[in-house]
Amino acid sequence: MTGQECPEYFMSRLKLPLYGKILSWFALNLAVLAVLFVFFLRAQFKLGLDWMLSGEPGDRIAAIGESVTFEFSRLAESEWPARLSEHDQKHGVTFGLFDGRGEQVFGKAIAPPAEVLPKLIDRRPPGDGSPRRQPGPVSKRPADAPPKPRFMLRAGDPARYWAGIHLDLVAPGGRSLTLVMVSDSISGGGLFFDLRPWLWLAAAALLISALMWMPFVRGITGFIRTLNTAAGRIAHGKFDERIENQRNDELGELSTSVNTMAAQLGDYMTQQRRITADVAHELCSPIARMQMALGVVEQRSTPEQSTYLQKLDRELQHMAKLVEEVLAFTKAETIPDRETPEDIDLRELLQNVLAREAPENGIQLEIGDIKLHSLRNALDRAIGNVVRNAIRYAKDIEISAKAENGRVMIQILDRGPGVPEEAVSRLFEPFYRPEAARGRSTGGSGLGLAITKRCIEACGGTVTAWNRDAGGLVVDISLPWLDAIEIKPK
Repeated sequence: MTGQECPEYFMSRLKLPLYGKILSWFALNLAVLAVLFVFFLRAQFKLGLDWMLSGEPGDRIAAIGESVTFEFSRLAESEWPARLSEHDQKHGVTFGLFDGRGEQVFGKAIAPPAEVLPKLIDRRPPGDGSPRRQPGPVSKRPADAPPKPRFMLRAGDPARYWAGIHLDLVAPGGRSLTLVMVSDSISGGGLFFDLRPWLWLAAAALLISALMWMPFVRGITGFIRTLNTAAGRIAHGKFDERIENQRNDELGELSTSVNTMAAQLGDYMTQQRRITADVAHELCSPIARMQMALGVVEQRSTPEQSTYLQKLDRELQHMAKLVEEVLAFTKAETIPDRETPEDIDLRELLQNVLAREAPENGIQLEIGDIKLHSLRNALDRAIGNVVRNAIRYAKDIEISAKAENGRVMIQILDRGPGVPEEAVSRLFEPFYRPEAARGRSTGGSGLGLAITKRCIEACGGTVTAWNRDAGGLVVDISLPWLDAIEIKPK
């Protein structure tokens, strides 16, 4: 794996939505830029800090020098130490006055390292026009006066930041003075390096970048979310789902491909169902004729032939039942066109189903008086298939129903063996049967629960199944509330 692929592989393994991954990548990009900026500054600091004197730090140091020169020239030398201490507290750095030989004259004791000592020597020639040799008050320098020599560097052990400027002041004995400022940090209380403008700049850059990126990222992730939702609906058989394509990029091409795939799948499934229905319908007549012929043969058969004819009759009955279920499955899609919703007493409907499917099974029924508006025959057939399936494989069946959160919830549970976990999600697929149900004596055609799903969907509801922890299978049917009313028994 190459170095370029590593970050992409790492990001692809994160369990984050695409929106979060893009923002994380953006944050990582900013972090890399910040690290590079820090290394650049460190490299510059190692080469020296004189480059900072050409900007605002140099202007601030010059301003401090002018202020100290103008202020101290009007004070007695005995007051200078107190004023330097006030400057220490005001600016958050240590101030000191050194003479041209590098000896400290005023201020808190400072021990300059060897790298700083040469900087303290004022090498300006006496005839440069500066008033530093003249006693008495010093006026402010004219605007066109040459800048005073300044310096700034990082030196010492532990390393500290040193800045200085040669003043137009003289010490006792006529020696010129240099103002030295010392700080443990590069900021120097904002005197050397003011971090706040940089922070505001970084915040503004981040905000502007976010404002520029977020609509772009939101457009991509929003469209992908729409695409994913549509693909999920298509995967569940909603082949009429279409994506509004308003993009001229690769995502637009992908949505066009998904729309084309959905249309082709819809045509394929329609043709498949039509063929299945036609084949099943065409099989009804020959099977009926074979049963009639078998009945005639049974009347003329000998006792020895009767056993074989009975086996043949059972095979024909099984075939007829299978064809009947296939026809029922193909017709389930057209239920909304063939049936009209009506008011239904759910308790009465469940009692009729149990009386037909399990008259002697003793199934427990827990339900209030729930009235709903739905397709009666479709709901009857769906619940009947689930109950029949439960009786075939389990015992101790319970049915409960309640109305809550705008839905009517019907639950059918048993205490049987359940089904393998890998088979739960496929129970409602056509012709699917778990391995344990593939025997002809117990397993049907695999269409019962598929018919149930289509009938419930025709009623506008959903059906799911899951294994109970204590053993057994639970089938949950959720129907829309519509005009449903629940009257709990007193």
